[in-house]
Amino acid sequence: MEIFGNAEYIKKVIEERYNLKIKELEKERDKSLEELRIKFENEIKLLRIQMKNKKETEVKKVYSMIFNEEKLKAKKEFEEKRNSLIESVFKEAKKRAKDFVHSKAYIEYIKKNMPKEKVEIIGDSDYYRKFFPKLKIDKSLIGIIFKSKNIVYDFTLDNIINSKKDILRHELSKILFG
Repeated sequence: MEIFGNAEYIKKVIEERYNLKIKELEKERDKSLEELRIKFENEIKLLRIQMKNKKETEVKKVYSMIFNEEKLKAKKEFEEKRNSLIESVFKEAKKRAKDFVHSKAYIEYIKKNMPKEKVEIIGDSDYYRKFFPKLKIDKSLIGIIFKSKNIVYDFTLDNIINSKKDILRHELSKILFG
């Protein structure tokens, strides 16, 4: 192969063209890399925003769940305390009402409401014997029970309170808790 002209000059021209081409390619590469860097930074920013939103959503969800559980727990505790307080009122009423079942008002109430048929009479103490001579004593009672063949007329303190308990519970609740 024969080369015409100055070989050094031709080498230099070729080298300059290649260097120019390499610089253009490097510029394109740098431009592409910069575009990719910007694209990835934008995607990372978007992912960070999405992660932050997801985290906030999860935090709100967990907070709401815990708050509702605590609210339910507090409501349950309140109901238990309310029922306990109402039951203590019933216990105290029962203690105080023992005097009532040995009063003339109670005897008048019983005489007014007692059955007219022949019945067995069971009471808690001898106090009732002067009003009902055939009285049988049962210390487990507080008050009087009349028994016929098929029917029991229960005028005991427990029965009187239990028969009115739902109404009284509602009224007590209104009085105590507004």
